[in-house]
Amino acid sequence: MFHCDMNEIPILGLLGIVSHRAKNTAKGMYQEFDMNRSSAGVLFMLHQRKTMSQRELAEQLNVTAPSITSLIQKMEKSGYITRRPDEQDQRVMRLSLTEKGESLIQSVKDVADRMEQILLEGMSLEEKLLFRRLMLQVNENLDNYERKERA
Repeated sequence: MFHCDMNEIPILGLLGIVSHRAKNTAKGMYQEFDMNRSSAGVLFMLHQRKTMSQRELAEQLNVTAPSITSLIQKMEKSGYITRRPDEQDQRVMRLSLTEKGESLIQSVKDVADRMEQILLEGMSLEEKLLFRRLMLQVNENLDNYERKERA
């Protein structure tokens, strides 16, 4: 089997490899709760914000409107979320968690905590904080780039 020197891989490639491996590891953990990473993200976001429109949720999760619509339909059918028309604007659907959805939040948090332990094992507290700050900076850089591209 051919092995690449990981030190020679460009950052974009390394980011892709690490992201793919982390997603696959988390996928296995979420399957225990009959969930996937996307539905766990929806649960967590709605738990934090209590209620959101589909558009707000799609923006927060950085997914397209059609993909969030099918995910929401599946989660509603499974009894994890409810959709209700917005009180001010009947065209807007407000999403919120059901009791069944709320009951899974701790499991979602447990998976996130376990993944964080795996990903950051062997790092000092300072390195963990620096890693988080750098990830936030990379995300902000992408936001700035996307805003410039749309302008």
